[in-house]
Amino acid sequence: MAARKFLLALLPFILLCGATLLLLFIVLAGIKDADPLNRIFYFEADTSGIGNAPPISRWTLWNTCGVSNGLNSNCTANRPAYAFQPGVNFGATSGVPPDITSNRTEFFYLSRFAFAFFMIATIFSGFAFLTGLLALCSRWASCLTTLFTIPALISAIIAASLATALYVMARDGFQADGRSAHLGVKLFAFAWTSVACLLLCSIGYLIAFRAGRARTRGAVPLEGEKRRGRFFRRRRAFNADGESGTHVMEPQTTHEQSSF
Repeated sequence: MAARKFLLALLPFILLCGATLLLLFIVLAGIKDADPLNRIFYFEADTSGIGNAPPISRWTLWNTCGVSNGLNSNCTANRPAYAFQPGVNFGATSGVPPDITSNRTEFFYLSRFAFAFFMIATIFSGFAFLTGLLALCSRWASCLTTLFTIPALISAIIAASLATALYVMARDGFQADGRSAHLGVKLFAFAWTSVACLLLCSIGYLIAFRAGRARTRGAVPLEGEKRRGRFFRRRRAFNADGESGTHVMEPQTTHEQSSF
């Protein structure tokens, strides 16, 4: 029973570890020029001729970067809730695709809210990781962990949805202007995989909590308790049926009573 309880909590904990790690990669991408963080980005586009932008630029949660040997390089200073606004990002007054400038307000708020919800999801996932360690040996800790994984899941869904909508619009805007552009495959794969892991581990912790509760309710009584239960049930059956004229044999308790 203890081994089964441990396994029920272990499987969602492994998924939770994966989700937490992926979210950390997302929020730390671009914050430092170090492998593998310099391989992760939101969006890459041809920005030649736009202000002081490099020929190819990448956007992360914290800054914009150039590209060198397929890696982020020469990134700007880190700023929380870094907004996707190429004109502002590169100090440009011309050269920005018209579809980008016409939707700059939408891009501003989408990028700000995406950053906020990615941070919220990471924080809740981190708390869930700590309580998930306790859930390996406690049913009530499984319940507490679920209370953290569900907000993390909701926040991750919102963040991934906002970021996907934002950068699909940005890609279409750059391509409509004849410029190459594409989404960062790793970041969006991490984002939606973390959503799947948080969903599955939330379900897993609920199952672990419910299974432990069912075993507690279904505890097997002692042998003496089972015998007394059968005796009283047969006594009640005799009394109830005796009033209607039905004869029910009462169980004999001793050998002497049966001889009389």
